[in-house]
Amino acid sequence: MNNEANQKVLDLIEKAVPGYNPEQMNQGIEQALRQGIPVQEIKQALFQGLELSRKKLLTRDVPLPKFLLSIDVLDQGFKRLSATEDREKSGAIPLVIGVVEGDPHDLGKNIVSRIYSASGYQVHDLGVGVPAETFISTVKEKQAKVLALSSMISTTMVQMPEIIKRVKAVAPDTVVMVGGAPLDLNLAKSFGADGYAESAVTLLEETEAALERASVKEKW
Repeated sequence: MNNEANQKVLDLIEKAVPGYNPEQMNQGIEQALRQGIPVQEIKQALFQGLELSRKKLLTRDVPLPKFLLSIDVLDQGFKRLSATEDREKSGAIPLVIGVVEGDPHDLGKNIVSRIYSASGYQVHDLGVGVPAETFISTVKEKQAKVLALSSMISTTMVQMPEIIKRVKAVAPDTVVMVGGAPLDLNLAKSFGADGYAESAVTLLEETEAALERASVKEKW
């Protein structure tokens, strides 16, 4: 197949994600595999489609529920490709996420977890009510480059500084992101976090900025 034919089917896959069209996505993937297009190029098309949807979320042209539909389409695409290539070997950044002990709220964490996963991170979701020791042991075990801590309650949020301190003691290069209703930028900095995302809208940019600061040893 020529490059023009390959690009045509990749464009079809890309447009299916913001178009919330799993049928078009599946047809595109099947055609791409028949044409011998590498799996990584198909994944890239899926990611580009998600990025189109995310940019519309940033400008408020797309509401969050519809953005989550885009993630659904992308997830289906990855499941279809999993038989062709093991996603765990794709070089994704390992990330641990969870809600601190005593907090049962998981809606915000679940949305963030899905966005990270759909954006190429290798996500290890610990769920809710996670003890500090579990965060620390999992960060070490998975060699996580990012730890994302969530709390929706002010009384449980206060555990974050100690968790961050202990994580940094055993994994100083791990970037810690924090989020949740009672938090703000100043609190996040005072807790010793490396980054803070006010909402899912800015999550990826803030995480990438924190990783970039860490790579050049720049203080936040």
